[in-house]
Amino acid sequence: MRKYLLTILLLLALPAGMLHAQDTVARVCIDPDSVIGEAMKYIGVPYRWGGKTPKGFDCAGFTRYIYSKFGVMLAPSAAPQYKMGIPVDKDSLAVGDLVFYSGRRNLKTIGHVGIVTTVRDGGFDFIHASSTGIRITSSQETYYQKRYKGACRIIDREEVAAAGLPLASTDTVTDEQLYTIAMVGDIMLGTLYPTPLLPRHEGKRLFDDTKHLLRGATISVGNCEGVFCNDTLRRTKEDCAYCYAFRMPESYAALLHDAGFDFLSLANNHSYDFGRKGAMRTIHLLDSLGIGYAGIRGICTTALEQRDSLVFGFCAFSTNSHTFNLMDTAEVKNVIRSLREDCDILIVSFHGGAEGLDYIHLPEGMEMYLDEKRGSLREFAHLCVDEGADLVFGHGPHVCRAMELYRGHLIAYSLGNFCTPTGMSLSSQMGYAPVVSARVDRNGMLVDGKIHSFKQSVQTGPRLDKENRAAKAIRTLSEEDFEKATLSFDEEGNFRPATPE
Repeated sequence: MRKYLLTILLLLALPAGMLHAQDTVARVCIDPDSVIGEAMKYIGVPYRWGGKTPKGFDCAGFTRYIYSKFGVMLAPSAAPQYKMGIPVDKDSLAVGDLVFYSGRRNLKTIGHVGIVTTVRDGGFDFIHASSTGIRITSSQETYYQKRYKGACRIIDREEVAAAGLPLASTDTVTDEQLYTIAMVGDIMLGTLYPTPLLPRHEGKRLFDDTKHLLRGATISVGNCEGVFCNDTLRRTKEDCAYCYAFRMPESYAALLHDAGFDFLSLANNHSYDFGRKGAMRTIHLLDSLGIGYAGIRGICTTALEQRDSLVFGFCAFSTNSHTFNLMDTAEVKNVIRSLREDCDILIVSFHGGAEGLDYIHLPEGMEMYLDEKRGSLREFAHLCVDEGADLVFGHGPHVCRAMELYRGHLIAYSLGNFCTPTGMSLSSQMGYAPVVSARVDRNGMLVDGKIHSFKQSVQTGPRLDKENRAAKAIRTLSEEDFEKATLSFDEEGNFRPATPE
């Protein structure tokens, strides 16, 4: 079996060892037999929508995973993968080529992909993630004969030779690029309504103890609990006995950029405190600062951010009428499935659960608070991962809750209050303000992480807690609320996947 050399451009902005297939300068040499040998290891692995790890693959997740082992990062779905390589006629197929088929419902569009394993007179075989799992299929099967759409070549010798580039081999790329996602809970920097309650120093020192973590992460995310607006707007629910309204000074929005935030959830009960006008003013300010946001129905569904060679996607849910509803299974699936096609690592934020010190434990089933349904959060979070989410984090109860690992992906059920220096109770555990830094691989699987403990007091924002109280609380709750440990913690707040018994 002859060897083919990748036709790839190593962009200076990309990390060493991780390359895009659509580029055009030689970088590494791949033996097609090695590609097929790697793919064969996963025969029998089950099919899973949005799956991109050996615990379950969909078709594009499988081809992407295999080629990533050799330093090539394909697009996350089949249609854009088709555009990445060199088009190949059916009569000129070679081992290692990608072959594409229409989907079950639409014969006009590309919906399936596999890797050619054998070429013979009259046809070929390909390995792919079928509905029955990873298997090898003949191109002569009637179902696939009717749906063949085309092929592309990721590894090619002739293109490189024509460019006068060297044909030296190199070992499979094994260095794993890791990405840090920093997560926090509720953020409300001070309010002008109904009377001003603002932090000291115009808020400029609120993030002094945490900005190094947020700025140092690949992506930093949190929940924006309120609007930024200077207009003298009145809240939209004047007759609500238990409702509070938060309207932050517009100048304070820049503090979030300075702190290091990349994405903010607007899916919460305060993002529409002052109606559409307040929400749109907030969005305008976040746009001007380059901060992504999501979660308000009809206004902002998802957000994307590129880092190095990966695209991070973000979406957000809550239980409020103006947001995407975490209790609507069909809506959750639609949002995540749509976003999954556009990103490499998918982050989900949610605002749900009962509130206060009486609700630190994560219950089974539906939660109720003030006669409102606040979500069945275990079921919701698991659904998100099943549909393709790589990391799920929550907020809303104003206290920290447990964390778990589900199918290799981290779920943090509540990160409590992070920066709420005025207008909210900070007593006891409601003052815990953790920053959870999770390191994931390029497939979104958790490698390890750390719970950084901070504590709030009135007007000061989160300050380092040398007693590590937030980390200890999350560890204890994680051990108590799940029958089987999925994460292993140490005394300093470090965590990693638990060792199987």
